[in-house]
Amino acid sequence: MRFLASIMTFALLATCLSANSANPNSANQSKFIKVFESPTCGCCDKWVEYMKSKGYKLEVHKSTDFYKIKEQYNIKPAYQSCHTGIITSANQSYALEGHIPLGALEWLLEHKPQEAIGISAPGMPQGSPGMEQGTYEEYPVILLLKGGEYELLGIYKGDKLIKPAKIKE
Repeated sequence: MRFLASIMTFALLATCLSANSANPNSANQSKFIKVFESPTCGCCDKWVEYMKSKGYKLEVHKSTDFYKIKEQYNIKPAYQSCHTGIITSANQSYALEGHIPLGALEWLLEHKPQEAIGISAPGMPQGSPGMEQGTYEEYPVILLLKGGEYELLGIYKGDKLIKPAKIKE
């Protein structure tokens, strides 16, 4: 009887865990990022490792046509970088363009601005996560908006916010 109870408990636990992982509102869903990058970019891989070290799970897609995801999310060339990540939170997908720091991603997931399509660290700023090569420059992280515009989220150096901006929510 005790053996049967253990099996039933295990089966119930397995069912709950599999149902939770399939649930789009699962807390783990917002810890999963699909990354689209060039097959030859080393700094993209360093950003992937940075995000993994912060507790995120990443699935990397290396392809020469990685710019298609940028077009799909309507990310203007001026806001683009070398890779694009896609993260889903509360049934909303966001683009993570370039070497964005963890704090900017956490802000996005906490606030979930309705007009946002994602965030970007345009270009390849020296010293940003994945671009640590001894030089650390100040760089903007921007909130990408559905209409093609943007708002400044803040100025970062390395992965530290040094000048926050006022965002309309």
